Amino acid sequence: MSVIERQLKLDVGGDKSITVPVRIFSPYLDGGSWFCKWEIQWPDRLFSIDAGGVDAVQALLHAMQMVGAALYCSEEHKSGHLSWTEGHKGYGFPVTNSIRDLLEGDDAEFL
Repeated sequence: MSVIERQLKLDVGGDKSITVPVRIFSPYLDGGSWFCKWEIQWPDRLFSIDAGGVDAVQALLHAMQMVGAALYCSEEHKSGHLSWTEGHKGYGFPVTNSIRDLLEGDDAEFL
């Protein structure tokens, strides 16, 4: 099963940060429906779930939207200590229209 990964950073104080990997796995067919597993490896827990769709592309899109929602609704985001890359505000994942008001920085402008 192939995987793509984005490395986020969680500031833990001073000049220290912890890597927070976000992984999205290849879509797979199960019982006539498509699913795409994704996970966020927080420092203290692993959050992992499958997104579904009528085809592989829809399952992948739903996985990416669910990642975006999980990040923007996380305590780590709300604390202001989670980031992606220097000079970029946001995480680069799409979200559904119902939570677009949570987007910040570049995500709010481009997604």
